[in-house]
Amino acid sequence: MAHDSDNPRTKKYSSLKTFFIFIEALVKKSYLLIFLILNFFFHSKKEKNIDISNYKDLDSRFINYFFKSLNNTYNFTYNFSFSVIDFMKKIGVKNFMIHCTPNFFVKKKNKIRFLLNNKNTSSNEINFNTNYFSNSKNANKLFLPYYIYPRLYNKNYDGLEKYKFNKKKIKIFFSGSTNKEVYGKFSWTNEDNSKLLNRVEIIDFIIKNYENKIFYLKKYDDLKDIDYLNKPIVLSINDKLIKKTKTNLTHNQHLEIISKSNFILTAPGADMPLCHHLIEGIKMNAIPISNYAQLHQPKIDKNDYLYFDNYDTLQHSINTALNMKDEEINKIQKRLEIFYKNSLSPESFAKKFENRNDNEVIACNDVESLRWL
Repeated sequence: MAHDSDNPRTKKYSSLKTFFIFIEALVKKSYLLIFLILNFFFHSKKEKNIDISNYKDLDSRFINYFFKSLNNTYNFTYNFSFSVIDFMKKIGVKNFMIHCTPNFFVKKKNKIRFLLNNKNTSSNEINFNTNYFSNSKNANKLFLPYYIYPRLYNKNYDGLEKYKFNKKKIKIFFSGSTNKEVYGKFSWTNEDNSKLLNRVEIIDFIIKNYENKIFYLKKYDDLKDIDYLNKPIVLSINDKLIKKTKTNLTHNQHLEIISKSNFILTAPGADMPLCHHLIEGIKMNAIPISNYAQLHQPKIDKNDYLYFDNYDTLQHSINTALNMKDEEINKIQKRLEIFYKNSLSPESFAKKFENRNDNEVIACNDVESLRWL
């Protein structure tokens, strides 16, 4: 990541550091170019294909989920171009070699062309409309669900199932950065002009009002030291400006601990309301405590998460979670498991994709989806 004056993580980068980051990126792309060439000689073939062309101007945050959903049935085909390396970086070299083929070897009639925010489509094209937060009527449209951390779909996704057998010991869990410079700038107003609390405001409130009930998890091994009865709220927070790859917990550790939690407190991201933690909680059968879950498409039943929209309702939701009986918790968690399987999983999207009514899919492309507002 190079210098960006609008990004708190990189705006202080020196010219020398920016130069070395550029060189590092160039070396990595040169390495990946080898596999792009090899794929020309060693590739698979399937009856159905998604054509990403040269992938230029098609880069998207949801591509990992889309790829995972369809790669059992579809090959992803491409034009031989240096920009296709960006696609390879997203899905991983192994997946690229197994599920991708140069367009040179595929007949045009067997391909569906991948488009991004294109107004006009033909029968052999699929357009992803990233105007996700639109108030227009899209009830009959196919929505690509929001997703867990994208790279987890590359190789670790299927292995997450083992975590569902974990015993739930933690009542409420939150994990993530709370840097004020990054997450304190979030501003979102609902239709009624009410402002969503940002992540910093939410966690500061929890710390102030539930201090004696909180265990601060600094590293994964600290799990053995938790007094689950007296410390029902577990926070793994980092307020430093660091890379997302250098957090307190690895992505797998983060998900494993969610699977051991009855509730997950999920707060907005840095610029947009949706956060991967919402979907990760549902995936791991942890009930979300959220102030933005109502914005997700497909809709999550309001009875299957605890909603708050201000400090009073946040406190009410936390107290509700702390006092909810195991029987009620289990009922909600079972409903969430069914909802994930039928509405959020890659397998469910693949089925809906095959039975879609038209060639437009509504998808959230993170910050890019805010430009429509």
